[in-house]
Amino acid sequence: MAEKHAKTLKNLYGKNYVEKFEKDQSPLRIAHLMEYVDLSKEYEVADFGCGNGMLLDCVKDNVHAYYGVDFSDFFIRAARNRQKMQGISNAEFFCESIESFCSRNQGKFDAGFVIDLAEHVYDEDLTGILTAIRNTLKPGGKLYVHTPNADFFLEIMKKKNFVFRQFKEHVAVRNVCGNIRILEIAGFSRYEVMLLPHYNILRYIHVLSFLPLIGKYFQARIFIIAEK
Repeated sequence: MAEKHAKTLKNLYGKNYVEKFEKDQSPLRIAHLMEYVDLSKEYEVADFGCGNGMLLDCVKDNVHAYYGVDFSDFFIRAARNRQKMQGISNAEFFCESIESFCSRNQGKFDAGFVIDLAEHVYDEDLTGILTAIRNTLKPGGKLYVHTPNADFFLEIMKKKNFVFRQFKEHVAVRNVCGNIRILEIAGFSRYEVMLLPHYNILRYIHVLSFLPLIGKYFQARIFIIAEK
């Protein structure tokens, strides 16, 4: 990640952000996403931008080994504490840049996760990160990407500062085409795209996403399965 961006972004993810994140996150959201994930007890998987290890609860019993990497000291401390409290032995966390972690783990992983990370990273940096991640996957390895959809009506309102304001940490919310474009630049050519509901009360309006012409404005979340 470019140094100028890394320093700016890292300052956003201090102790207060991590504490708020742990308080607000929904385990049901992660459990729902895992319904679309294909794992095996022989797999070694990596969680890129792992935060506080929020995937750990859902992944630990379904893989051989889970590795998490994040550049936030506070997040990694929270992740290691989660691991310790649960007595989990098949997980390991690293506090460093994703690119650095990837350089040491070429062709190692059966699957990777980029969950709620893309929107926190500028385009040029995300391209480099996804390229590095692709190099850590085995042939046929899958990358699972989850991110907000820029075409969702609420994201459009945030962008225009109309009633709602965008989270300062969300520096690059993209639509499907924007995410696919960067994945393709990073070397991915095979992928499946799903458009999912929101996870709060707004999930009830997802039914409107099936309407012609205006349906795309009610698709809150993007879930992409990209294959190396």
